[in-house]
Amino acid sequence: MKKKTDHGNIITIDESTATLLPSSLMAGGQIPADTLVPKRAFGKTGVKISKLCLGGGSFPVTDGRAFLDEALGHGVDCWEIVSFLSGDVYNEYFKTYPERREKVFLTAKVYSTEPAVMQGQLNRALIENGTHYIDFLAIHPVDDIAVLTDDVRIWVDKAKREKKIRFFGFCTHKNMDNCLNGAAELGWIDGIQTVYNYRFQNIKSMEDAMQRCHEKGIGIFNVKSMGLTVQRKDELQQPPINEERFNALLTLHGISFEQVKLRAIWQNPNLTSICSLMPSSTILRSNVSAAVDERPLDVEIKRLLTDYAEITGKYFCRRCGVCDSVNADSIPIFNIMEMLMYARGYTAKEKNMIAKKFEQIPVEIRSRIIGSDYSEAEKRCPQKMQIARLMKEACTEFNG
Repeated sequence: MKKKTDHGNIITIDESTATLLPSSLMAGGQIPADTLVPKRAFGKTGVKISKLCLGGGSFPVTDGRAFLDEALGHGVDCWEIVSFLSGDVYNEYFKTYPERREKVFLTAKVYSTEPAVMQGQLNRALIENGTHYIDFLAIHPVDDIAVLTDDVRIWVDKAKREKKIRFFGFCTHKNMDNCLNGAAELGWIDGIQTVYNYRFQNIKSMEDAMQRCHEKGIGIFNVKSMGLTVQRKDELQQPPINEERFNALLTLHGISFEQVKLRAIWQNPNLTSICSLMPSSTILRSNVSAAVDERPLDVEIKRLLTDYAEITGKYFCRRCGVCDSVNADSIPIFNIMEMLMYARGYTAKEKNMIAKKFEQIPVEIRSRIIGSDYSEAEKRCPQKMQIARLMKEACTEFNG
């Protein structure tokens, strides 16, 4: 579903990826077939991977093998497995082209810190994706570094000896700065997949944590690169500040709003790769185009992006988790905020999944959501979000 703006750009409903494309590209202009995405070092592992990673679920309805061919042809050699989204496209690809497995840096997740469960989930990922090893395995989610116990470390060492995984780490969507700082002290974490985008680039605790991990030789993947908010998309579809000037600058530089967001992230040298959902060749090419342009962003574009982040900050959950800690009714505020972000910023498929996830909240807690007191949570929220209003809206949307 698309609509045209006065500036000759195309806006699609899925803003979670680089979907706002310059009109020159949409009119048929193509990036050269031999354009290669630059590589960056993955921490201290000695391995370099593309600074753009193919997010799990990035597959068109048509031929997935042709799409993976195109990604690899542009040097996008880092691919993510998401068990409930990726399907069997990797398995089919590696069966057809077994020699190409060695050219791909494959990442996957396990969803437990119990060694026996981790082993079972790893074995399943190997079978389902037609590979004998995973290059980077991450535990998801981690919001407290204390869960990475000696038992986990011992299991990781065993999996590495058995050559089922090469590198290990975790994925964090909450309390990220503290998790990164803790990981820097452990000494056995190879990489981290963390939420990070232009909205965090003025948050000193996050920047310092990423710098610390980089100094310790930990590779860092970014997720949630678009910095989506909990506000309804039609209310935030275009930058609400200096829009005419902003769009004129985008046109002048031949770049989209989403590409600006990606390039802002790549300005951080502590980051290894952006993991991006790219469900079409058009979006893949747009992201590749942004990745190969390593010039610094225009100063005025950067300033307007910062202004946009500040103005829309009241709609953006920083994922610190403070709200959860001060609510007397044990309402999972952060989780509901994330559900709203997915439901309002992603596709219908994700929205349906989120509605089912909301139903998993115990009935007794769901019954307290609307009437709970959120005054202290709102007082402590660094973004000054209207938490009470958003919780009510979530109940209305997900119970409907």
